[in-house]
Amino acid sequence: MSEPQSSAAAPQGAPETATWDPAVEKGENGTTPVAARRHQQTVSQVAAPVFTKLGNPGPLGLLAFAITTFVVGLLECGAGLPDSNPEGNVGPNQASFGIVVFMGGTAQILAGIMQFRVGNTFGTTVHCAYGAFWLSFGMFMLPYLGIEAAYKGDKRAYSFALGIYLIMWCFLTVLFFIAALRTNIAILCVFFFLIMAFLFLSLANFTSTEHATASRNLNKAGGAFACVCAFCAFYAGASGLMVPETTWVRFPLGEIDNF
Repeated sequence: MSEPQSSAAAPQGAPETATWDPAVEKGENGTTPVAARRHQQTVSQVAAPVFTKLGNPGPLGLLAFAITTFVVGLLECGAGLPDSNPEGNVGPNQASFGIVVFMGGTAQILAGIMQFRVGNTFGTTVHCAYGAFWLSFGMFMLPYLGIEAAYKGDKRAYSFALGIYLIMWCFLTVLFFIAALRTNIAILCVFFFLIMAFLFLSLANFTSTEHATASRNLNKAGGAFACVCAFCAFYAGASGLMVPETTWVRFPLGEIDNF
């Protein structure tokens, strides 16, 4: 007498369960052994995680750059000078060190790494490069590193070295400006005013010992260009946050039509 068979059919789409088959276990007719078959079924039922949507790291990098650049630009314009306590060596460098390292440096490098994850080569290069700039710039603010002291009082050599440092960043920013010609007006303004800021600040350092008055004026002009650059970067970063899921407000970037 045969055993009754269940007439209930398995629901459509239900995962197949492994069953024991003596013929399969014995390997008759060239079939796959049961252990291997069960392993294949188990593997086929494991769901791999799928990330369907990634966040936009651009606003983080732009806003971090904007805030840091604005603070440093104000100080280069002369805000807070002379030092509030010259005897205690307390001044604008010490006031901006934290934001330079953590906001300008760390946050931008993290944004650059996330840009790599979403496949944006340009964003990765720009954010990581300027993040490294802010970290290296912050090193000049630490007296105990002895960078300025290594020049043994030769202020001309030290300021000239700073000028070379800044002019190289000017050249790199020119490259970024050219690479961004088909992006939008806001981003192009960021790079243009940053080029001017680096140029004037480098000239201020080149002339600091021989033409002190001209150097101060050049330095203030460089700081002013940095502040304008920061406004443009802040606008571009804010535009990236204005998405339909959270707000009705839109900040147009001035997209450039393809030529």
